[in-house]
Amino acid sequence: MQIGWREFIKGRFRTSSKFHSLGIELGVKDFHVSTLQKIKGKVKWVKQDSFSIENWQVVLKSYVEKNKLTNTQCNIALSISKYQLLQVDKPAVEDIEMLQALQWTIKEQLSSDEQFTIDYFDPPTVVANAEKLNVVAIVTKDILEIRDGILKAGLALNIIGIGELATCNLLTPSDDAIITLNQEEGGQLSLNIVKRNQLFFSRRLRGYENLASFSQEELKMGVVDNLSLEIQRSMDYFESQLRQAPVKKVYVSLDTAHQDALAEMIKQVIFIPVEEFIPNVAKNTNMQITPSSFASLGAAIDNTSLTTL
Repeated sequence: MQIGWREFIKGRFRTSSKFHSLGIELGVKDFHVSTLQKIKGKVKWVKQDSFSIENWQVVLKSYVEKNKLTNTQCNIALSISKYQLLQVDKPAVEDIEMLQALQWTIKEQLSSDEQFTIDYFDPPTVVANAEKLNVVAIVTKDILEIRDGILKAGLALNIIGIGELATCNLLTPSDDAIITLNQEEGGQLSLNIVKRNQLFFSRRLRGYENLASFSQEELKMGVVDNLSLEIQRSMDYFESQLRQAPVKKVYVSLDTAHQDALAEMIKQVIFIPVEEFIPNVAKNTNMQITPSSFASLGAAIDNTSLTTL
């Protein structure tokens, strides 16, 4: 992937840490920290914590000191509320001019007049016989705040990535296409189609922010049909426009106490397995996998599919 903000991440700590890596997801209300450690030659997930986003830099610095994490390689995954992900036609310019060209291409699509830093990555396949690029746009002051907070905490900042790509790291590599349907607490749904740990398709589904408030009976009254329709449309696009084999399974991690029932109802509509999303990761026996840990855990896994800064 080409890097648009490499100049932000030049300083790296060189002294060693006993930990393999640290993944941090920065969300709207909270931030989540996942820690990996190499034990007897095998990398394991050994620690997970969550904190309020308020004064996150101060809290993180204290956490790093308390847990002796200084100089640990740190990878960031931004929650979907922190950036815009756009797909555009690839400008007909040289690579050295690509970022400048993209700035003009996406200018009218950005949601505010603030200064944005952009980066891009190539889709794994041609879209409808046209060359496309996936463009990530993040408010520049947010990038600077993240850089400063991580470095002041004493961590070795390695990656600033996005939630969609971080989640790809949690799946078992497969030639079969999988849909992941994820949701932060009170947030939009993120629907992604992943194959061989690569992000082939991504979209955000609005209108489900209050999913947690619905009873099982209320879910039956419109939510199931609407959500199933969005999934089916995404699968149809994946097959027809990207010319890919059909999706084989849907993994869900949703903000509802009725997830199992909702998964079964969706399955009855789209006729493929719909299961709880359980990441493929080696972990200590006492570690509990929860949806809030997904993005930070995916970021902690050192994988080139993440945005590398």
